Amino acid sequence: MSKFMGLLKNEYIKQLKKKSTLFIFVLVAVFAFGLAGLVKLTLLIDGDLDETKSRFTSYNYTDEIEAAKENKNDKHLEYLTYLQDNKINITNWKVELAQVKFDEELYSKTSLAYRASEGYDGDIKTLYGGFIENNDWKGYYEFLKTRIDNEDLIWAIDYRLDKDIAPEENSYADDADWRNSVLDTYVECMMQKEASFSDQQKQAYEDEALTAKYRLENDITVNIAGSSLTEMVSEDGGAQYETGGIEKQTLWNSFTSSTSVVSFIGMLIIVIAGGIIASEFSNGTIKFLLINPRTRGKILISKYVTVISIGYIMMILCYIFSLISSIIFFGTSDMGAMYIKTSAGVTKAVSGFTYIFEQYMLSSVYVVVMATFAFAISSVVKSSSLAIGLGIFAMSMGENAVQILKMAFNVDAGRYTIFANSNLQTIAQGQTLFPGQTLGFAIAVIVIHMAVFLLTAWDGFVRRDV
Repeated sequence: MSKFMGLLKNEYIKQLKKKSTLFIFVLVAVFAFGLAGLVKLTLLIDGDLDETKSRFTSYNYTDEIEAAKENKNDKHLEYLTYLQDNKINITNWKVELAQVKFDEELYSKTSLAYRASEGYDGDIKTLYGGFIENNDWKGYYEFLKTRIDNEDLIWAIDYRLDKDIAPEENSYADDADWRNSVLDTYVECMMQKEASFSDQQKQAYEDEALTAKYRLENDITVNIAGSSLTEMVSEDGGAQYETGGIEKQTLWNSFTSSTSVVSFIGMLIIVIAGGIIASEFSNGTIKFLLINPRTRGKILISKYVTVISIGYIMMILCYIFSLISSIIFFGTSDMGAMYIKTSAGVTKAVSGFTYIFEQYMLSSVYVVVMATFAFAISSVVKSSSLAIGLGIFAMSMGENAVQILKMAFNVDAGRYTIFANSNLQTIAQGQTLFPGQTLGFAIAVIVIHMAVFLLTAWDGFVRRDV
């Protein structure tokens, strides 16, 4: 063991003496540290968000009123004038009641207010008008309880009433209660679940609702997995909703994006892996290694361990630098944020730091596989440039090539390639290119490819002439 550790130490000394290796470490640190600044700058110059806030929080309907007058749409004109007079913006809880009051069916039929009004014997317009003008949100929610028999929706109403959480009049306000947004997500998902036709859609909505409920019950203000309702189109063309994005600007905005740096680290590790053996032969320094009483096998293993360990050291440095820079640019608010995601009715909740570390480790699998591929090429060729070039090309184009084969030519054999199985993050979430592709299958494919690469490296190095 001591002899092997001596070989390993020797490999580290050789690598760290190279200016290129030191440059790579500096590059990783700069890239990781600068990412938070880039995210911060992007958020500062993003005019779309400010425009959206301005549009959704304004109760000045002058332009819409003029358009309604030109179109001689008196009914819509009365509705818009009412909103403006009562200072009701689009995010105000009263807007749904006003839509029912003025028969704005195009907007109101999917709302809870419209659902509660169906079949009501009294004068619903007068009732809703009273709730609006008296700002009687509690009266409105008590009314909802008498008109709805869905236990999930009643739970949300009771939660709001018991906790005395008034619905927001401006969801974009700086002091807006995060619980309102999560309650809205919960209610929307439960209503969409009822309207869904496929079991897959029903499960997706229920999972999102359970995530929202978990946050409310455990008082979790920020969910790294996201909790803002955004529309997407499902495979069968129906409307779905899923959560995505972080609700407010915290250190998690940049820290979660730092996982993308792992792919960049992979490119840098391939440079080291592709040259660590080939350069020994091209420079003639392999002779100095072989005259020592060390077997070729141990020399090969020491080089491989050096490559992989340097890669993980870079990832750890990236994790640390990204966290530090995220704190510098975004502060320490919501340090206790969690990653919460529900799948098939089972809710996963882990610390944000743990989740991001898991993503680093899952992303590292592809890096290790491609570095091993470049290492194997380096053991059978004399040109380090060729080994590096093939490694980078495979890492950059492999997944794209498999996607083209599947999407353009429907070649199902691509499921057996390393490129279709290396992204364990998406496979674990069920987002696979090939149907029926499981995490166990992906791991098996990776193990087989790794065995082939390592055996190739072993055979190429041990039997190679000097």
